Amino acid sequence: MDTFTSIFSLVCGQGRAFVVDGAALPVCQRCFGLYAGALVTGLWLLVSGVGRRGLPHTREALAQAAMLLAAMAGGLHWIDAGPTWRLLCGLWTGHVAMVWLVAGAAHLRAVTANARQGGRRSVVENSDHSWPVRDRLQTLAAGPALAILAVAFTHLVTGGWWLWAAVVVLGAASLVLAFAWASLAALRWVIVRGARATHSSNAVPASAGDKSAAAKQPEMKYIP
Repeated sequence: MDTFTSIFSLVCGQGRAFVVDGAALPVCQRCFGLYAGALVTGLWLLVSGVGRRGLPHTREALAQAAMLLAAMAGGLHWIDAGPTWRLLCGLWTGHVAMVWLVAGAAHLRAVTANARQGGRRSVVENSDHSWPVRDRLQTLAAGPALAILAVAFTHLVTGGWWLWAAVVVLGAASLVLAFAWASLAALRWVIVRGARATHSSNAVPASAGDKSAAAKQPEMKYIP
């Protein structure tokens, strides 16, 4: 217990932590929500396949922006409605962070693949980024579902200390892996874009004289 507490003290103030089995969890209520939200969202993205769809549509993006604004109000203590609210702010933050890291990586991979093919197809066609109605509804329902999860946890919490500490560790690992994957996708995109720019600058365009000479060439006609 002390080891986990010492490690997470580097990134969390550890105040107002949930107490399980007589011992406080190694992170505060908001950070617990952050890591739990990231873990739950990562599993959802993996199982549902939504993570391969690319960036969310406008409606889903606005819903997630609203979640972040509410979480920001909680994080800045403009609104502090108790443990359930603090947990929910973390859940929303972890959810949105995970969605955009994974979705951004998928989008950049699609753009990179499209660039390697010479841009012959649109990103949507190249990476199957179309969002079925089912996936869009799931994304919109994530906010209310996480709210229900926050209420259930704070009122019906069960399980031992090590179970929820494992959730924290796995959630933190999920965020780190998602960030690394998104960073790698961004790096590959930068490399491919730079290579295409170099190739374009090295290409020698036809001179005006060559174009005019080609235009003056007599048209060949077939005479039977």
